[in-house]
Amino acid sequence: MGRPARRRRSVTLPTRFYTTFDAARLLGVSLPTVVNWIKGRRLKAHRTPGGHRRIAAEELAAFMLRHGMPIPPELSGAAPERRKALVIGAPGPGREGAARQLSASGYAVEQASPGFSAGAAAARFEPDVLVVLETAADGVDVVRDVALDRELSQVPVIGVGRAEGLDALREAGSAMALAPPLADGALAGAVASVLERAPKRGGVRAGRTSAPRRRRRAD
Repeated sequence: MGRPARRRRSVTLPTRFYTTFDAARLLGVSLPTVVNWIKGRRLKAHRTPGGHRRIAAEELAAFMLRHGMPIPPELSGAAPERRKALVIGAPGPGREGAARQLSASGYAVEQASPGFSAGAAAARFEPDVLVVLETAADGVDVVRDVALDRELSQVPVIGVGRAEGLDALREAGSAMALAPPLADGALAGAVASVLERAPKRGGVRAGRTSAPRRRRRAD
């Protein structure tokens, strides 16, 4: 008998830490601004035994994603994988505002109109969460169609619509329902809450380009 195969040990690369001066350079801001962000607990840092502040590369990259800043090549390997949100709704300021808020919070975001466009976008983008804006009287149908669709049914949905229609959005299959106007950060907080409860998944199977199947209404 030969020797048993030797197990390869996984190698964990050490975390790289940056000074506040280096962090200011990467963030494109002044040194006092970085210090203020640390004091305000917006940017996480620790102190060395000598009392100097140090910021982990992963924390810098995550901070940039949360605030919609471009990630420099130096931090590309430290950037966490971005969760994906597909915003479905009629084109306009409502959809643009929702996408902008989620993008500023670090999510990768795409937009689509209801119907075939949404199905094609979901197949290509493979979102982790869907944000459906109820912009018409039959807007609840979009949420219902997603719940009935074989490929999309495992993707959590957040419905945004009129206050009097929130119960209908929940009954249709929304994991959470919100009514505008949304406070700053409310939508991003709802998405984070829903994703915490949902397992991370690969999204919609690639190659699917049809729209969610619509259920016929009874006459």
